[in-house]
Amino acid sequence: MMKNVLVMGMQTSGISVSTLLEQNGYRVRVYDDKLELESNWRDRGMEALDDLAFIVISPGIPNSHSLVVEAKKRNIPIVSELDYGANRLDATKIMITGTNGKTTTVDMINKGLVIMGNKTKAMGNIGYPVSQVVLDGTELDYAVIEASSFQLEYTSNIKPKVAALLNLAPDHTDRYPSFDSYVEAKKRVFFNQDKSDYAILNHDSRMMREIGKSLSSTVLWVSQREKLGEEFIKDNYYYYQGEPLISARECRAKGEHNRFNMMVALNTIAVLGARRDQMISLVRDYKLLPHRVEYVSTIDGKSFYNDSKGTNIAACKTAIDSVTGNIGLILGGSDKHEEFCEFFDELDEKVVFVAITGVNDEKIFSAAQKVGFQNIKICPTLQDAIKLLYSMEGIETVLFSPACASFDRYVNYVERGNNFKDLVYALKS
Repeated sequence: MMKNVLVMGMQTSGISVSTLLEQNGYRVRVYDDKLELESNWRDRGMEALDDLAFIVISPGIPNSHSLVVEAKKRNIPIVSELDYGANRLDATKIMITGTNGKTTTVDMINKGLVIMGNKTKAMGNIGYPVSQVVLDGTELDYAVIEASSFQLEYTSNIKPKVAALLNLAPDHTDRYPSFDSYVEAKKRVFFNQDKSDYAILNHDSRMMREIGKSLSSTVLWVSQREKLGEEFIKDNYYYYQGEPLISARECRAKGEHNRFNMMVALNTIAVLGARRDQMISLVRDYKLLPHRVEYVSTIDGKSFYNDSKGTNIAACKTAIDSVTGNIGLILGGSDKHEEFCEFFDELDEKVVFVAITGVNDEKIFSAAQKVGFQNIKICPTLQDAIKLLYSMEGIETVLFSPACASFDRYVNYVERGNNFKDLVYALKS
């Protein structure tokens, strides 16, 4: 007898998993709160939950959703698209999560595996649904999966050969009742691992060291402060097995955070059999993805950087650390319920002026005023913010790192970042 499955959220991942479910013999009900769809079970209320085998949930559906709350009361199983897809994917899994740096690290690992001669693909939260990879029928040696906390909440069946938790900072406070609940979601990346698998953790974090004590997998520690494990940095050199590998200066991915990301990538490909020359090639040849402290142009002595992917305070701080000179910083966007008072109170002295633009501009401005930060102005548009900082004397670097989501004015951070670059290029004309 054909079983019913409800797919909640009909964006890219929802569409892919619906097709995959149908191929696997399920009768699919689709549900979306925003889209006008043919046979949208939104119009049938709680009847959508009747006679279900399980629910497949998209990352954008919150736990507070009335159907999710009712499904839990009825003990209807809920799984993520990532979980359903990955368990039908015939490839060794590598999973990366963390508050910041996930996409870059996934891309580094994926390119390292390609250098080794493997068939591999980056997928998941990076923008390509795992279910779509299954549908494509692509033969792979490795699946390098970026996993967000939203995806991990309902993921319980994947057993990654290598799983990394890069960092933990407050994020998505609009979704999680506490920081602890956010951390618990992230920890699920290690859920099914055993001693034959590898967990990569940041030794510089006390919380990570505590997490490491509870894991069944073999833990590989990465540190920017201590010379731990087979892969570390000493005297500005990457080391492997106690011997110098390559100068860190040869890596085009600048910044302490990217050195850390690269150490995670090198650890990953090392345990998967990479040779020294292949590791050297990754460091030397890797080029950052767009919208991550991306150099745009230098105009009249001012350098412009696009960090549209910097959607939280922790990411913005990292971006500030990554660039040099007196900084004019552009903040603001769709609010993620983070508090900015501490941010301004501890702001690096090289940030000499802040321009704010976005729906939460008043909130950010008020936080700055509370702690006495005066070099700040609200701008109606992103173009106004760019022009203001471009016109100011004493600013050497204009950094667009919003510390907020993009959804107030843009479809996503990519559209926002491209808009920033277009506006910068327009200054030349």
